[in-house]
Amino acid sequence: MTHVYPQERPDSRQLAGNSLWLSKKMVEEGCTLGQTLQVMEERCKSCNVTSPMMCMEQCDTWKVKKELRGINRILSESDHGLRLLNALKNNRRLIILNTLMERPLSLDDLQRKLNEQGYQHSQKTVTDYLQPLKRAGLVEEDDKRFRLTLYGRRINEAVAKHGFAGHLPIHSGGYEEKILRSLLEGPRTREELLRVAPAKSMSRTLKRLQKPSLVLDSSPSDRVFYFRTKRGPTMERLSPTQKRICEAISQTGISARALSKDANISLRRVYKYLRNLRGKKLVFRRNMPLCYELTEKGKASAEFLEEIAGIK
Repeated sequence: MTHVYPQERPDSRQLAGNSLWLSKKMVEEGCTLGQTLQVMEERCKSCNVTSPMMCMEQCDTWKVKKELRGINRILSESDHGLRLLNALKNNRRLIILNTLMERPLSLDDLQRKLNEQGYQHSQKTVTDYLQPLKRAGLVEEDDKRFRLTLYGRRINEAVAKHGFAGHLPIHSGGYEEKILRSLLEGPRTREELLRVAPAKSMSRTLKRLQKPSLVLDSSPSDRVFYFRTKRGPTMERLSPTQKRICEAISQTGISARALSKDANISLRRVYKYLRNLRGKKLVFRRNMPLCYELTEKGKASAEFLEEIAGIK
């Protein structure tokens, strides 16, 4: 997407709030943090200030650049992803992010806003909730007021977009999140999931995802797949329905439940026809390994994780 902005007067970068407004506008329109920093760098090239101190104390462009460079340092830290996720797994912190979306607030104002939403917390408790958000680069304290960083705004927009409510296992090593993102590509067996999580943690990790209904495993009936033999349907006399069932079985196999859906035939009748086709040596069945897949709730969480991982 190409972003075009109006021509500015040579001295417009000195206008109060101009760079702050522009940076927020760029983030809202989908610009990356890196692109926003590049624009701020360009604005600095033609900026005439009388002294470096005036630049640091009065220039909004300098403030935006400082914030973005600080976020870049945080994003480059090896444990940032885990820190970010653990900060977002608390519903109260998500409420704080959304409360700060409109404007910066002092601790008193933030406490009052939370009280208005039914969350009665002391200022110490509110401060404790803020600390992980600050360490993750989502919130900054400026002149005794707390505000969302540009990174925090992008993250909060993703939270709202996917309806994320912090329903991920807390205090984890990040394996749950890796498994969720892996399952976005489709169902996976335990052996396939071992590529993203260690065997010693696998059982515990899967249970922690199944408890909040983010992941489910295949039922016993869905683990029985039906395949066509090398004998062609023309070698036997088949009814129209038997022929339709036989042709609906792909080379990769299919479960009876999926076959019922594809052929638009009741599951009871599908089993009946499959027994007839097996008797004619046209179909055989095979037990497939246990597979894990995302629920709708799990898919929404996985898509959220995928999006925030790409925010740079």
